[in-house]
Amino acid sequence: MGDRRMAEIKTEDGSLYIYTHWHGSRLFELAKAAVQVAKPRLGDEPYWVRIVVDQITKDGRDQETGWGLLLKPIAEDSYNNDKPSVIIDAATGTVTEALED
Repeated sequence: MGDRRMAEIKTEDGSLYIYTHWHGSRLFELAKAAVQVAKPRLGDEPYWVRIVVDQITKDGRDQETGWGLLLKPIAEDSYNNDKPSVIIDAATGTVTEALED
């Protein structure tokens, strides 16, 4: 089973995707909290993205499974028909849910 979800971090040069197998129901809240921690580096995209990824995945840091990073959205998202359901914008520092009706 699992609780699968993807977040898309949109940057000036493309997107980075974060996949979770077990924390999908928490991903939106984790992303919002991560963006707040990264707020002082908004505008410095490489540092800002690293902080956001680090904060979102920190509980799984020493685990072999549970989180993944992708350059294409090819993982499962049980919340949005396998498309990223959490969108993180590096230009504005905002987080939105993109759920299909």
